[in-house]
Amino acid sequence: RIRMKHVKNAHMGTHLLAEVYNVPFDKLNDAEEIEKVCVSALQTEKLTILNVFTHQFEPQGVTCLISLAESHLSVHTYPEKGCVAIDIFTCGNKKPRNVAWWVLNYFDSDDYKMSDINR
Repeated sequence: RIRMKHVKNAHMGTHLLAEVYNVPFDKLNDAEEIEKVCVSALQTEKLTILNVFTHQFEPQGVTCLISLAESHLSVHTYPEKGCVAIDIFTCGNKKPRNVAWWVLNYFDSDDYKMSDINR
């Protein structure tokens, strides 16, 4: 049995949280396009996609969850509020902010906030 030492502040990866506001309704309610943009962004940044799950809610809204070898990406849209929540966690030296720029570009709004948390 391997005995693990507890090391505080060990860098496991970077967790990026973003909220985007004033997004056009049609961009927030297009499950197929949101999935396509997320997959393309991850592939462009050379992350390893394990599983993709996308759900179109009725009457509106989309959730896209992508598990990665490096961790995950999630997108939750709120068309009735004109906003989207994006969560990207990557371990190692991958940069979630690079993925976020591709996704933010799709949502076509300059009204956003983004923060990175080292974990």
